Amino acid sequence: MISSFQSYTFYTKDINETLARAAADPIVSREAEYYRNTIGSITSVDEFLADDRIYAYALKAYGLEEMAYAKAFIRKVLESDLTDTDSFANRLTDVKYKTLAAAYDFGSTVTSEIIQTTSQIDDLIGTYKQTIQNNDAILRQETNYFTAVSKNFTEVDDLFKNTAARDYVFTTFGIDPKTFDYETMRNVLTSDIADPDSYVNSVLAPKVAEWSTLIDDLNVQRASGSNSPAQIQRIDYLLGQYTKSIETVGNYYEMAASFNFKADGTLDAGVEPMNDAQQKLVTERYVFSQPRLTATGALLNKQYYEETISGITSLDELLSNPRLSTMMLTAYGVPLTTSRSDVKWALQQDTSDLGGEIYSKSAGMIALAKAFNFESDGTITPGKDIQDETQLHTTTSNYIAYYDDADDEKDAAAIAKYKLYIGLTANLNDFLSLQPAAVTIREFALKAFNVSPDEVSTYKLKQIFTSDPYDPNSFVNKMKDDRFIQLAKAFNFTEDGSIGAPRYAQSENEITRITKAYYTAYTRLDSSDTGKAAAEAEASYYRTKLQSLETVDQLMADPRLINVLLVAEGLKPKDVTAETLRAVLTSDLDDPESFANLQTDISFQKIAGSFNFDADGIIQTKNTHSIQNDRGLVETQRLYLTQAVEEEAGEDSVGARLALYFKRMAPTLTSTYEILADEALAQFFRTTFSISEETAASNIDVQKAMFERYYEIDDLLDPDKVDTMVQRFLALYDVQNGAVDPLLAVFSNDTSISFETVAALSQLRNSLY
Repeated sequence: MISSFQSYTFYTKDINETLARAAADPIVSREAEYYRNTIGSITSVDEFLADDRIYAYALKAYGLEEMAYAKAFIRKVLESDLTDTDSFANRLTDVKYKTLAAAYDFGSTVTSEIIQTTSQIDDLIGTYKQTIQNNDAILRQETNYFTAVSKNFTEVDDLFKNTAARDYVFTTFGIDPKTFDYETMRNVLTSDIADPDSYVNSVLAPKVAEWSTLIDDLNVQRASGSNSPAQIQRIDYLLGQYTKSIETVGNYYEMAASFNFKADGTLDAGVEPMNDAQQKLVTERYVFSQPRLTATGALLNKQYYEETISGITSLDELLSNPRLSTMMLTAYGVPLTTSRSDVKWALQQDTSDLGGEIYSKSAGMIALAKAFNFESDGTITPGKDIQDETQLHTTTSNYIAYYDDADDEKDAAAIAKYKLYIGLTANLNDFLSLQPAAVTIREFALKAFNVSPDEVSTYKLKQIFTSDPYDPNSFVNKMKDDRFIQLAKAFNFTEDGSIGAPRYAQSENEITRITKAYYTAYTRLDSSDTGKAAAEAEASYYRTKLQSLETVDQLMADPRLINVLLVAEGLKPKDVTAETLRAVLTSDLDDPESFANLQTDISFQKIAGSFNFDADGIIQTKNTHSIQNDRGLVETQRLYLTQAVEEEAGEDSVGARLALYFKRMAPTLTSTYEILADEALAQFFRTTFSISEETAASNIDVQKAMFERYYEIDDLLDPDKVDTMVQRFLALYDVQNGAVDPLLAVFSNDTSISFETVAALSQLRNSLY
């Protein structure tokens, strides 16, 4: 009779060879092939339960064959939401049910179809804020570049050849760099506004006079009172067009005045293309032409204020300067809508009179009145400057601190509206419509990625949003503009414009499985409140980051994510190199020669199958919905083979099968209740520690206390302690069940045993008795 120890040793001496031998069995091979070829076509729990071969294969893999009759029960397990601690599978003590539920995705934890997840909304808002900050840096960079090159031009065509400088100038004066007419622009830039024969004076000025006359005539027609609504609409359109044309010519005049090119495009000897004053005019105008005032613009205003304020001689002169007036009101928080008369009144008050009427006004008005030295008649107080050093410093410092408060308030309101409206969007057509709410959220999104609404048509936006941003051959990627690629990634529109599920590097089901496994592994070693809080924080971090993770590089750059992943899969982070993990994550599990498939530890194959990365380390182009991903398939087929091996071992020795089963389950066990809920594990422990079988009828808590006299649950994480328990079990099992003692069998002629085995058994015997 073969002992349990001999049988166990036979199967564990080379476990990979043992599994390969089991996989080669015709029946096992046939069932595995059927499972692999069929599981991908199953889309519902009904189909899963109806296919007897698939159903039987799965239940055997997860050690639940005896429950095959209870399909209603198994259905409830499979439909459990593992994110819900009160779900059916989570309430069951036997961990095999939770493992079975985690192996499939029947929609309970699948990510919902949603236009944007919370993470995507937060990321978009973060991008919006970052774009505002970045725009100022870009503004400075563009201005510094223009300042550096603009005085080096020797002829007008040098400006046209330098597209960055050309676009800077054109944007400054409201000219579209993409549609300008070269001849017209060249004629403008070579015009001398003081020369009546120059292009702007001989060609454009007469047009302005003609348009002005037409505007006067149209205004007369409109005021006649005899026009139909259609006629009024036409008149208003023409008025708008003529007015716009006059403004454009005004910009042409200013642009012509900013350069010193002659009619032939050259420069007179010793003449610069732009003098300092001209250059300052262009750069400041460019800065102030931006959609919002940036820090660079605020500093230019501060400089202007400091250079100008001392030259103001009266209150009326100050209030007649809109730039200074705006700055001083902003500095003291006085609304820009405050009437000039109210501001003038406040600045004429005597703030030294604490009983004066000024002290009945707002704190801002009081502070503004104190910031200047005006008399009641609007003149500057004799013997004083309009502002002393302290007043000037306070004003400019306040301005720099508060210049963007109004914009910040608008941003906060825009963000609130975005959050309110985005969830109401039904599909892409809704998003691209002209409804006010749609316009609000669409323009906010475009602004986040620095895209002007005038820059892209609705038709092109539709092409962008229905493109796959992860497919290098898609429309949006062929645009070669990262702004639009990131815009497409920010939303979850499908090819037909409907709302789809967000694309994650891991499915919601996998993220849940990983975070729960990490929490369990961490807290079993540190079950204190502090330990639980730390584990929860890391699990939450993993879940949040995985919702925006797109590449293997991003994962590899975050040690916290790697730590959670490896610990969850039962690996020690210090034992897994970055090169190994990267090779695993980019492995193709369909290729038997891929790196992950060549590893002996199935944990690496599970990691490879858990993510949606392709060979280049980015999220796969296509989302293929299946009830089981590659990780689940690998795990299921390995467990099926393991069950086959354990069954085969059980034919020779029940003790060997119990030992194999215990060694496989040990690292997954987190409490003695789980052991007591599994009769096979309970029998293993009772045998190992010589606990009477009669105790099985005792109160569950009594049994738990009895078991825990002999071990700590964390011992099951120590391979050496597990091996010691296995060896003790095998020896005692054979003694209790009358098997031939292998140490004595060496003296008989009907068996053979190696010297190493005898030595090992002798050592074990000495440690046990």
